Parts: sequence; C-alpha cells; structure tokens
Amino acid sequence: MSDFADESQIPYFPPERSLSRLQLFFTRWRLSLTMGALDIAAIVMVALGLYRLSGGRFGQLPAGYLLGAFVVALICNLSFSQARLYGIDALLNETHSIKVILTRWSLMFLGLAATTALAHQQEFYSRTWFLTFYIAGAAVLSAQRSIVAIVIRRWIKRGYVTQSVVLVGANELAGSLIRRLERNNSGIRVTGVFDDEPALTAGFVRGVPVLGNVDDLLEYTKHHPTDLVVLTLSFSPAERLSQVVAKLRHQPLNIRLLPGEIGLDRISPIRLSRHELPGVQLIAVADRPISEFALFVKGSIDRIAAAVGLVLISPLLLAIAVGISLSSPGPVLFRQERVGYSGRSFWIYKFRTMDMSDAPYIRLTERNDKRVFKFGALLRKLSFDELPQLINVLNGDMSLVGPRPHMPEARAAGKLYFEAVNEYAGRHRVKPGMTGWAQVNGWRGPTETLEQIERRVEHDIYYIENWSLMLDFVILIKTVFVGFFGENAF
Repeated sequence: MSDFADESQIPYFPPERSLSRLQLFFTRWRLSLTMGALDIAAIVMVALGLYRLSGGRFGQLPAGYLLGAFVVALICNLSFSQARLYGIDALLNETHSIKVILTRWSLMFLGLAATTALAHQQEFYSRTWFLTFYIAGAAVLSAQRSIVAIVIRRWIKRGYVTQSVVLVGANELAGSLIRRLERNNSGIRVTGVFDDEPALTAGFVRGVPVLGNVDDLLEYTKHHPTDLVVLTLSFSPAERLSQVVAKLRHQPLNIRLLPGEIGLDRISPIRLSRHELPGVQLIAVADRPISEFALFVKGSIDRIAAAVGLVLISPLLLAIAVGISLSSPGPVLFRQERVGYSGRSFWIYKFRTMDMSDAPYIRLTERNDKRVFKFGALLRKLSFDELPQLINVLNGDMSLVGPRPHMPEARAAGKLYFEAVNEYAGRHRVKPGMTGWAQVNGWRGPTETLEQIERRVEHDIYYIENWSLMLDFVILIKTVFVGFFGENAF
C-alpha cells in the first residue's frame, strides 16, 4: 500500500499524548527512581527472605548478611544505572535488559566470591544461601523487568509516557520514517505531518494526517505537547529549508533534520549525544533554550518569590491603591492583552497610571504623556506600576526575569515589531518577565525608532541564548539599582 492516501481511505492513526512536556519529564524521572528503588528493595528482600527460609531468625540476623545484602543492592543499582537500564527504552525492551542484568549480576557475584576467597572469609556466608541468593535474585530481577514492561505498554496505549513527534515534509522520506517508528514500541507517536507545498497540505502519509503548512504547525504546537520536530526536507532546495527553519526557530521547539534514507541506517556516523528516536540518526538544528528541569526550577522559584513578595509588600500595594483612588476616578488596576510564551496571548496586570478618559491605553506611552496623572507619573518613575505583575508570575503567565511582553499591535517607527525585526518572534521561546536583560541595559521605555526595538530584541535574544539562574540573579540585582530608576522609566 502506498504511504500516501486521502482522508476517505485511511483513518486518523496516532492518539495524542495526555501529559504535558513537563509532566512527561517528571513521569519518566519518577519511573527511573522507582525502578532503582524496586531493584534495591527486591535484592534486600530476597537476601533476607532466603535467610529466614533457611531457618534463621531475623532477631539473630548476623550483621554481615544485612550489610552484604545492602552492598550487593547498591552495587547493582549503580551498575544498572551505568548501563542505562532505567530509561524508558530499556524498560520496554525487557529482553535486552534481562540479558544485561544477568550478565552484570553474575559478574558481581563472581567478584564477591573472589573477594571472600582472597580474604580467606569463605565461611563468612553460608554457601547454600550464597548460591540461592544468586539464583533467586536473578529470577526476581528478571520477572520484575517483564512486569514493568507490561505496565508501561499499557500506559503507552492510554497516551502516557509517550514522545510526540511531528514531521515537516509530506514526502517518501516521511513515510519511511513513520514505517521505522511503527516497529518501535517505545511510545513514540508521529502526531502530524506539515508541508508548505499547497498540493501536500491535506491527506495522509502512512496513516498520519497532514495537518497544514508550517504556519499551521506553529499554531498546533501552542496547544499540543510536541517533543520533537523532524524535518524530512533534506532533498529540498536550501532556500526552502532555510525559510522553514527560520519560522520554526521562533518557537521553543527541538528541531532535527533527517539526512535522507541514510539517517534511517543504524551504521550512519551521524548521531546525537542522546538517541531521541531509536534507530534513527538526526542532525540537530535547534533546541529549546531551557530544559524541562531548568524550566521547572525557574518556574518554582518564580512562584515562591511572587507569593512571598505579594505578602511582604501588601502594605505598599494597599497604599498605592489608595493613592490611585484619591488621584483619579476609575479602577485601581487595569489589564491589557500581551503576547507571551510560545506566542500565546494573556492579560497583564498593572496599576492604573492614566486618566480613564479618551481611551488612555490604546497607544503606547510617550515621554511627557498628558494622559498620565501626577501620582501615576511617580509610580512609573519608580516602576511601582509593574508590581501587580507578581500576580501574572504567580499564575504562570510570566517570570520574574525574561523579555518584556508587548501588545500585539505595538509599533516602532510606524512598523509592527515583528515586521521591524526578523528575530522578534524568537523572544517568545521563553516566558516574558517583569524585568529583563534589555531593561537593565537601558533599553526600556519608548520605541520611537527602529534602533530602539532592534537593540531591545538583540538583548532579549542574548538572554535567551545564554540563560542561567545566575544570569537571572544578576538581572534582578541590577533591576533594583538600574531598572527602577533608569532615565527611561516614565
């Protein structure tokens, strides 16, 4: 059967994953830790159980037996970890895992026997216990791997612990890759194919739907967990490939290129530091700027700091609210649509600093703006009008540090920001922040010229490409001395 068909011939094939990317990361992490703990527990329980079956009593258990059981368990855990037996691929491939376990289990017991012989401690352990421990331990560890593989396969069928992959390029190479992945049982799901060729933006490639063009892919990734984007365009003109990559780099995506059929050959020398698709060799094009774990740490710090900050400055917030109410009729807070992470819109909160007449927030603030009332001008000078954004941080829409979020219709020298700067959309690969690298380097305030938005984007991209917790800390410290009292704070 051909790899290509219309919708009437082939039904929708791959179910979507039911976990977010961060949830998937922690699910796999917890699974690895759980398997390591199960191995240790199984070895210790087998050792102590055999001692009890041999007529011994736990109350009279020699310290050497207990110590030996824990030493064996810990050595095995380290050895199995070194062999990467706790990853999802290894847990699913129980045949390979059991072979490695039996080999390393046997070598460890041979080493233990040699050690006791060289130390002239052959009588330290019962030979019957030692032999049965070896046999029973091997059997229990093997059985445990088989049971876990069955459980994980059931999870995969329900959409858990799966890796979601989308392809760019509705061609024969995409069909070959899908065929290869169909034979894999690691929970890898090709959830969609996209192509910029108008004639190829509908139908199916080997049962996987073609969901539109590259612009549709950018919208798709905003709402569907996507772990990997694979470009099957290795034989396309370089200009077309460059255009596709330029679009995709604006989103927080892991992007890889499949270098033709050779990439489906295990002997290919092209390989990554870690295998993202079993049996497939890919070329790295772009990575997410922040890993899943780092994103979790940064988000946790943000939310904790925002919660503590809101409590500590609550008297100040109350005083500001009273000052606004006495200075100008209208609400204390206002909200405004901004573009955030992955291009998604959200509502940002600020203290109101302008009179409510004449639709004050339609256009960007200008120097000596007549719409700003006196108390509002003071708040802007001190940047206190930004404090309600701690609520956005607490909600997860923003971070303490990141590129400042802009209105969708924001302009510089009459041009929309994304029209003025090619790399502008790349700012959305991380969450927007209350302060950022551009702000502490003097690029805050108005964007009356193209240079102002270009330099701001340049600093934002630098921050994204060089992110670290230490850089966040430096920016926060500099914000206190530079960001709050800079000349462009108005």
